[in-house]
Amino acid sequence: MAKKIIVVTGATGNQGSAIAQVLLKTGEWHIRAVTRNLDGVKAQKLIAEGMEVVQASYEDESSVRQAFVGAHAIFAVTNWWEAFQKGSSQTEAGDIEERQGITLAKLAAEVPTLEHYVWSTLPAADRITAGKYPVPHFDYKAKVDDYIWTHLPLLAAKTTFLMFGFYPSNFAFFPLLKPLPVVTAPGTYTWMVPTSPSTLYPMSGDMTKDPGIWVRQILARPALTHGKYAAVCTEVITLGEALSQWATVSGKKGVYVQVKPEVVGSLYGLAGEEAVTGVLFGEAVPDWFGHVKDRGLFVTKEQLGISSDEISNFKESLESIKEFLG
Repeated sequence: MAKKIIVVTGATGNQGSAIAQVLLKTGEWHIRAVTRNLDGVKAQKLIAEGMEVVQASYEDESSVRQAFVGAHAIFAVTNWWEAFQKGSSQTEAGDIEERQGITLAKLAAEVPTLEHYVWSTLPAADRITAGKYPVPHFDYKAKVDDYIWTHLPLLAAKTTFLMFGFYPSNFAFFPLLKPLPVVTAPGTYTWMVPTSPSTLYPMSGDMTKDPGIWVRQILARPALTHGKYAAVCTEVITLGEALSQWATVSGKKGVYVQVKPEVVGSLYGLAGEEAVTGVLFGEAVPDWFGHVKDRGLFVTKEQLGISSDEISNFKESLESIKEFLG
């Protein structure tokens, strides 16, 4: 019996790579990994592992349409940060992300074989906080949600909107969010945060596997997950506890420094301001996913059949990247 095809966009990125790897291991799916650069090291690794790897660009609709041919499932993800880091303003990067997300959805809606669409999204921070804390790298993904619900109802009926929390790997690989060494105190690091250490944050676990576990279970339960939201969240802890666990795993001393929001902006510019609004949203909204829970649209990890033994909590996620901490 031929395997069903899942198209994984962003297959060399954090989310897509984990999804491709976990689904490949099931032996139940033919993985069609989408990348812009077939000659890249990561793409070549996927080929060596037995995946079909195809080239497509979100700026070339024909290439995406071709990548989607015959798909039974599609995982779609966009990257606000990429456009922003190339010089686009926060709004410009959002416009690009929204346009690309809508393009992906419209092209997916054309696929006659499609049974399940998984869209990577985030809460509509601007709307949830009544305009107090807009977070562009959240909000423009949520605008794509709105488009799917409003303009593509048949696609919405077979879509799972998959949200994410804080990546533990940010403590290793995202300079803006890493604790910083204190030059005059070797072994001591400060983490400047514009909110209280008691602020709760959802953590997304080990980004090399946990997103894939969620998608595997989402696809296995279409009657439960069609037209619903889920979230890759292995636990919810305070930011103070996150730093404490970082210190335990890294062997460094971590000092939590609460600063005024404008301090982060003055140090890191627009990128800092973007990070600040995300943190302030978290302070104002302890349950990132409450807005869809209230509407009966949220599927928990327990309902998905995800065992705590298979996923990684925050500390375990840090331990898997210990060599890159500090």
